[in-house]
Amino acid sequence: MKPARMPPKTPAVVLGMFETGLAVGRSLGRAGVRVLGLDTLPKVGFRSRYIRASICPHPIEQEQAFIEGLLRLAADQPAPPPLMITSDEFLLPVSRNRDALGESFRMNLPSPEIVESIADKYLQHQLAERAGIPTPRTWVARDRDQLLVIAEEIPFPAFIKGVQVTEWRRAMGDATKGITVTTSAELEAAFEIVFSRGISGLIQEVIPGPDTNHFKASCYVSASGETLLAFGLQKIRQQPAGFGFGCLVRSVDYADMLALGKQFFSRIGYRGVGSVEFKLDPRDGQLKLIELNPRFWQQNALADRCGMNFALVNYLDLVGANPEPVLHYRPGVKWVNLVQDLDSFREYHSRGELSFRQWLGSLRGEIVYSDLSWDDPLPGLHEMILNQLLRRGFRRLHSLVRPPPVAKAHDTQ
Repeated sequence: MKPARMPPKTPAVVLGMFETGLAVGRSLGRAGVRVLGLDTLPKVGFRSRYIRASICPHPIEQEQAFIEGLLRLAADQPAPPPLMITSDEFLLPVSRNRDALGESFRMNLPSPEIVESIADKYLQHQLAERAGIPTPRTWVARDRDQLLVIAEEIPFPAFIKGVQVTEWRRAMGDATKGITVTTSAELEAAFEIVFSRGISGLIQEVIPGPDTNHFKASCYVSASGETLLAFGLQKIRQQPAGFGFGCLVRSVDYADMLALGKQFFSRIGYRGVGSVEFKLDPRDGQLKLIELNPRFWQQNALADRCGMNFALVNYLDLVGANPEPVLHYRPGVKWVNLVQDLDSFREYHSRGELSFRQWLGSLRGEIVYSDLSWDDPLPGLHEMILNQLLRRGFRRLHSLVRPPPVAKAHDTQ
């Protein structure tokens, strides 16, 4: 990347301190940018030496207080700071208040119409269809009457997920990304739960094929519409298997996939950071849209390691330093969340799809860790210790509440 002058006293404000925001903060901090982080809870980014993090009001539940807090933060800075979003819960409140925030922050976001369409997964599906992007067959059920109308059209297996991601997470919990159903009875039972929580459900056909058929095209499009960065990755494992996040991924040089991602961004007039996930359908050889996320993605540290620093390019673009496009990156580098990947291994192993030796072999080569870093050790150490304590606590609680074993005389084969 061509060196560029930047105001050293102008900080970046990063919304979201999960490992996505941690990676953004590290990428900026290593380049000499001061980073101010915000989140509603003291997440892993709070431990980073590169980030000065603070607690903020919940952006959805306390939107007005959150926006007022942002404005006070900006007023204390020498110049309007670049604002970067790494979590879904911050996206809509910022987008809907962009006029109030516009003089106090520098932002490069998709248009309000695009943000609203992307936030609603069914509208996102329609947006992709209008842009000519292949998609899996998709339906939406906002109530029981609508479910009855479409029930006979739905092929099995099918996957149910939230129409609105933040509403789904609040109602169903972070651990339940979606529900797989294989029969009409399972479909009805799943929607009994969904409707009882007061939310809607999106239904998509399940595209067959292994998890390694999942790919992601991540781009940064300047305010003028120039694609400055385009980066590709492939999932190796997901947690949970089949429908989770990529807990082990690798950078790939997949020109057709990147071209399709850039085509989607271009046709909808997208601006800013975004990532498009596709799955290769073995039935027709087409890459089909899984989802578009209009923010930094979880494995953005991988792109940085491979030669594309999305956070820094975003910053330089916003402060008027005119960064040049970066056209190449290194393929074959991996990113892993070790804790989640261990859980993923157990699931794949229980299904007879992955041996311990194969799992160890998959972790060879150059690897970027989700939170572990030699130059910033506290986040990784804290997460390892915290996860061990939580796991031990869960096992202890389970041992206290589980029923006593059945007597030997009643055992059956």
